[in-house]
Amino acid sequence: MYNNSAEWFLKFDRAGNAKIDDKGNIEEPIQAIEPDVQFTKNTIGIYCSSTSARPNWYAAGELYQAFFVGFGDAGAAQGESIRCILNRHIIHRFTVFPGISTENKYVLSFTPKFWLKDITIQVWEYIGTNQGVTSEDLDLGIKQVNSQVLKQAQQIKTVLNEIEKKIP
Repeated sequence: MYNNSAEWFLKFDRAGNAKIDDKGNIEEPIQAIEPDVQFTKNTIGIYCSSTSARPNWYAAGELYQAFFVGFGDAGAAQGESIRCILNRHIIHRFTVFPGISTENKYVLSFTPKFWLKDITIQVWEYIGTNQGVTSEDLDLGIKQVNSQVLKQAQQIKTVLNEIEKKIP
């Protein structure tokens, strides 16, 4: 399903470096990486790497989704967050924002771990047709099922009332 490279679009490839003192210690950690790229699909691929990380280090940082909203001063609210792992490709499907049937847009922000001296993050957007389901879609499905069950219950109640009338 995800093996067709034509269905993946590299949205950003960014690097960040910590400010290092004369002794090689971190003086100022890597700043958050906030590319000005908007996403409209709910499935992304992520890859983080660091040339200075020790081979046994696992965590790269947190990737946050920000969804545009019509309230507050910021104009965006945090959606989901993803723990990113060093040197491992990750596929993540957002289940809350955006709904598949809508053209909602969101942005991403990456906060690297403070102990990393350098980081590179690449994020792809899956543009294929199999986007999966979101909570919004599941809620709609539940409402449709509940509506059908309610109709069937009404039909059963009507039949039982008719049977009750015929019993002496």
